[in-house]
Amino acid sequence: MRTGFLKRLSLAQRFMLVSLLTLLVGISGIGWWVSQEIADGVVHRSAATTALYVDSFLAPRLQEIAQQGTLSPERAAELDQLQQGTEFGRQIVALKVWSPQGRILYSTDPDLTNHTFPMSQQLALALQGTVTAEISNLDDAENIEERQRFPQLLEVYAPVRRSGADNVIAVAEFYQRVDDLASELDAAQERSW
Repeated sequence: MRTGFLKRLSLAQRFMLVSLLTLLVGISGIGWWVSQEIADGVVHRSAATTALYVDSFLAPRLQEIAQQGTLSPERAAELDQLQQGTEFGRQIVALKVWSPQGRILYSTDPDLTNHTFPMSQQLALALQGTVTAEISNLDDAENIEERQRFPQLLEVYAPVRRSGADNVIAVAEFYQRVDDLASELDAAQERSW
């Protein structure tokens, strides 16, 4: 039946049909690619904002890690207060501070503090000085509490540097809800289409 339909079409009509199909496939491919680029851009912008937060608010409070290798109860209480006392802190679902050895020095879930977990690729990159971010399905072993409450979160790893130096003394790991991020992504993708 198809071959009969195609045989009835003139050469110009066949060319237009093939051109239309090529155009639709091209538009779909470009639309998908633009959507992915927008999603990556929004996630990276959120990561940059988080890194700025780490540099401004957390790094000064975490400098004792460079000397002691741990975090005092007073500094942990300051982190609790900082998270509750700022707008950005209220957007954070969970915060973990990792040592270079993969041990959690601070967590909003106190049961995780002082536990060591296998080092993820994102944590390893952050220990090398790179900010990483992704929308996570919370598959890592230490994400038990987050997994029970959320299907996905924006997970950001930001290096904490020694004051006046370039070496990384810890990594701050943040989890943020993706609700606002998802609506921002949807709006941007709709505009691109």
